[in-house]
Amino acid sequence: MKGFSVKKLKEKLSIGIIGVQMGCGATHLAIALANYLQSGLGRRTALLELSGKNDLKEMMLRVGDKKQKLLGVRYYTGICVGKIPEIMNSRFEAFVLDLGADYTLAREELLRCDRKIVVGSTCPWRSSAYGHFLKNVIATENFEAWEFLSVFANMQDKKNVQKRFGVHLLSVPFIENPFYLKKEDIVFLQNII
Repeated sequence: MKGFSVKKLKEKLSIGIIGVQMGCGATHLAIALANYLQSGLGRRTALLELSGKNDLKEMMLRVGDKKQKLLGVRYYTGICVGKIPEIMNSRFEAFVLDLGADYTLAREELLRCDRKIVVGSTCPWRSSAYGHFLKNVIATENFEAWEFLSVFANMQDKKNVQKRFGVHLLSVPFIENPFYLKKEDIVFLQNII
């Protein structure tokens, strides 16, 4: 047909990251993924802090620019849930949602994401939180396409959780600096998106 131009549509990607418990590395991973998407893949990326902790808001006040950008990634901090559709309908190509560690509050936003990532620890003194989370998710959600990650895991602890709940756990390597990624960090991040 004449008169119509065909434009290549850019695919948008949303990745939701939820922690099984506070302090398990969900925010660290969210920053690393956002930086990989922006710098490594060249996708205009936004990171939405929905954890309620405001850690990223405080960071942006110290080191971000006026537009809340750092190394090309736009950080949305201290936003209400009602603002999410507007952000997701913006010109960004990739969105990383740091959903904190309260699954009840974060469930709807996590389920809307293209990729769903769960981060927790399988070490003996923290594995009960992962087990509790998995038991609830397995009972209520279609979780087959979710990524389950384990930090600070030895093989036996990880195997015990995998066997008990029938899920595959991927070990998160130590990412020294989520703003400046090393080759091995990039290889890991490629595998989870």
